[in-house]
Amino acid sequence: MSEIKDLYVIEWMGPYNSLEEMYEREGSETCCIYLITGRVAYERALDIKYVGITKRAVYSRLDDKDHRAKQEKIKEKQFWAGRFSIASYNNLNTPSKRNRAESVETLLVRYLTNLPGAKMINDKKRFQDPHKPIVVISRWQKKMTDGQRYNKPSVLRKLPDTLMYADKEFYAGDKMRLTLYSE
Repeated sequence: MSEIKDLYVIEWMGPYNSLEEMYEREGSETCCIYLITGRVAYERALDIKYVGITKRAVYSRLDDKDHRAKQEKIKEKQFWAGRFSIASYNNLNTPSKRNRAESVETLLVRYLTNLPGAKMINDKKRFQDPHKPIVVISRWQKKMTDGQRYNKPSVLRKLPDTLMYADKEFYAGDKMRLTLYSE
């Protein structure tokens, strides 16, 4: 198995029913990766429909004219904002940080679009594998506080808590649990 040098922890906040609600969340301006959940025509279940990254605050990017046009296909939209657990990665203004965030985006888009029945609206990165081994751990936080969620919302069931790409294969693990040890 290949050596994994890229490990990222993403702290996801949400769901937000509107961009105004996301704007009000303290700390969301430092987020640089996002998900849009909902459903497209002829689907019954809500699911992840879009994954993206941005240099600006997520709510600003989602409010762009071109991005709103992409979102028109999605019904019952909800938004999730994610930030890398290391604060220095939240600013994507340097090329190396941007490349790392794009690696995470590529991993998520490629994994999610290849699941059976997936109807993602991402146009780019659907057929592009990550360039090197990578691991992403997702932590889920409550919408308006920094409190940890103990159960991942069902709309995100297809996004595993731990996702790894190595040796041209995807590995996924779910159900990370709180475990208490006593001495």
